[in-house]
Amino acid sequence: MSRGLADFLQGGRNLKARGFGGRVMPEMGNVVAITFWFVLIAVVLNFVTLGFGLLAVVTGRSYAPPGWHRLRRHMPASRNDQRLTGMSLSLLAVGQLLMMVTLMVVITLSTAQATGGRAPIVGLYLVTLVAFAAAVACTFASLFIGQRVRYANVVGAEEEDEPDELVGTPLD
Repeated sequence: MSRGLADFLQGGRNLKARGFGGRVMPEMGNVVAITFWFVLIAVVLNFVTLGFGLLAVVTGRSYAPPGWHRLRRHMPASRNDQRLTGMSLSLLAVGQLLMMVTLMVVITLSTAQATGGRAPIVGLYLVTLVAFAAAVACTFASLFIGQRVRYANVVGAEEEDEPDELVGTPLD
């Protein structure tokens, strides 16, 4: 076992600690870089979701991958219900994109302040509050629109309920 690993496993006693109680804190640059990559991946996925939602709103068809339909027990009952589902999906994607913007602003300004730069703290809180409120509003609007969608059973879906002859019998 290497000396660095042994020191780390012993609680970092021999390591130069930058945190509390002998714990070694990760480099801020590494944390920011990892966070930026996660945000980038999430933003790409949200733009794809936004595209699928907008296509569903315009055409009234589902653009989910073919295997997705087999996993669902219920599908929207009509083209208008599919449009409502697309609008719900679009609003959810917009809400998540707003949260990603909020996260990027907070990380960027917090990093600027942590490295000795001057970050406008009032602007940080104001932008964060407005973007967070807009993201929550989009998410709840997506939920309310999604609840208005009527669904129909998918043909060939296995029912998990009891058979019909047992449902109508009295319990004695």
